Amino acid sequence: MVLAIGFASAVSAAHAQPLGTSARQASSGSLKFLAYYQGVQDQTLRFTVNDSGSCSTPGGVTFSCGQSGDIDAKGSGGAAALKVVGQPWERFQYYGMFSVGEYSVRVPSATITNLLTGDTRGLTYGVGLKASVVPDTIVTPAIALDLSIARSLYDFNRRFPGGTPGASNNIDQRLELMTYQFAVESSHLFTLNEHWKLEPYGGMKWTRVQTDLKDLVDGSHAGGQKDTVTPFLGFRVPVADREALFAEASFVDGYHYGAGLELRFK
Repeated sequence: MVLAIGFASAVSAAHAQPLGTSARQASSGSLKFLAYYQGVQDQTLRFTVNDSGSCSTPGGVTFSCGQSGDIDAKGSGGAAALKVVGQPWERFQYYGMFSVGEYSVRVPSATITNLLTGDTRGLTYGVGLKASVVPDTIVTPAIALDLSIARSLYDFNRRFPGGTPGASNNIDQRLELMTYQFAVESSHLFTLNEHWKLEPYGGMKWTRVQTDLKDLVDGSHAGGQKDTVTPFLGFRVPVADREALFAEASFVDGYHYGAGLELRFK
């Protein structure tokens, strides 16, 4: 059983969502579409293990036995994403996001490191709200607050290099992540010349991730939550009146990044 492992899963900096937009205020009635790629490398997943005797799941995903404390796993993956941002009134922007991609987890044990992976794509979807606090002017940068919630689902059906020789390497487990994120963001639009503009942005993100790992064979669960704070940096480059390119990254507990195209209507 998953619960027989005696662990509560807590994820550090897991699935921090890229903002993709600057803090600068938009006009009332505006609508934006952002198409982008987002990825993560060596994301830290922390499992709190209790010395309860059992050290593996039914699928043979093993941890070190005879110990208590934190064991770090590493997650990596990438996804194609779409974000729709609307501003019906002067100060607030509302958005929804959806992504499809893959994710794998490396879990250490006493002798080997198992790679958990799946043949099907995982899904992430969520909603958010951004509030303009200070507008962007010639002398002062813009400041905005961003609040979002997202849900991610990943199915794992295989592990490598495997457990007991001759045993099946198939597993049947589902990882669910609920990500609550709050960001304080600042940006400023620089006019380089009559053709080129550059808008760097950045700030701090607070992220809480609630996890649930379910074994689909016997229905057992394990889960937990973790809070983290990470800085982020990005830039936006307008390439036409209603088009722009953007890129964003953060570097705490793994490498989180995103880059894509923005299309604006009105």
